Amino acid sequence: MASKNNKEVLSNETAKAVKSELAKYSEIFRVQDTQKIVREVVNEVVNEALKNWLNKNMDKVLKEVIREELNKTVKKRLQKNNKA
Repeated sequence: MASKNNKEVLSNETAKAVKSELAKYSEIFRVQDTQKIVREVVNEVVNEALKNWLNKNMDKVLKEVIREELNKTVKKRLQKNNKA
């Protein structure tokens, strides 16, 4: 799982490789047209991948988050009760 503080989806190495590959075709297509096509394709691919990941993993993630929060709450209440 990616770091919570890491907001970048692609590693620098992957981003450079993608940029290099797209640069090969930028001379063939007008830059604006190429950018629009790339945005559309990336949007479709990312949306589909995200949808699949969420459908596969969201229940596990949600259960883990709820369990962690319940454990924190119980610990706080136990500590509060022990102090009283």
